[in-house]
Amino acid sequence: MKPSTRHIASDSGEYLRGVWFYPPESKEPCRLCVFLDAEHYLRDMKSLPVLSVLQESEVIPPTALLFVSHVNSQSRHLDYVCNERYADFIARDAVAWVRERCALQAGGHMICGLSLSGLQAAFTACRHPEVFSRVLCQSASFWWLSDNEIPWSPTTAKFWLSVGDQETATNVSHPPTGLFQKISQIAGVEAAARSLSALGGTVHYNLYPGGHAAAPWREELKPALRWLLSE
Repeated sequence: MKPSTRHIASDSGEYLRGVWFYPPESKEPCRLCVFLDAEHYLRDMKSLPVLSVLQESEVIPPTALLFVSHVNSQSRHLDYVCNERYADFIARDAVAWVRERCALQAGGHMICGLSLSGLQAAFTACRHPEVFSRVLCQSASFWWLSDNEIPWSPTTAKFWLSVGDQETATNVSHPPTGLFQKISQIAGVEAAARSLSALGGTVHYNLYPGGHAAAPWREELKPALRWLLSE
């Protein structure tokens, strides 16, 4: 697949983000899959070959892929902590930008994130159920919620939540903004699984062998997307 690299600006002018866009070969209305943390998914995880094979082998249906840049560490810490304005930017401006370039289904789209962007992916889906109903959260930083009370909307979305069995560290400071993680990644993800289920979501919890790393995230893409995109 050959990308179309562009920038997307929000209507308000608050956001200008680089994107890598991969439309499907089919001209029929399709589902959109948005990947936050584009640099990690494309460069570190090398996810595109996996996604190409999944589509070519029809493990997943024809899907438009949009990878959105995180710009830098400072922006990640601002955009990905249950940021309502950023969620609106993705669900409205980014999706509208794609809709101008290929035929999309009315809804039922998917959003993916890892670590801190996994938190934002779940939050965005709950805030915009009319757009996103499938969510991939890989080692998502749900620990942030232990010190921040955020109202979450009821949801009927499907969530694949994963975390590594080695992600047990507590009391960790995350530069550059000093986000402080009191509880472990595992504890945060397990609490989120319970909360999202209680809100009405369908949750698949995957505890994989390993740590906070690209290799296991890449390994689980095939089963995760197969489950998320199944009807």
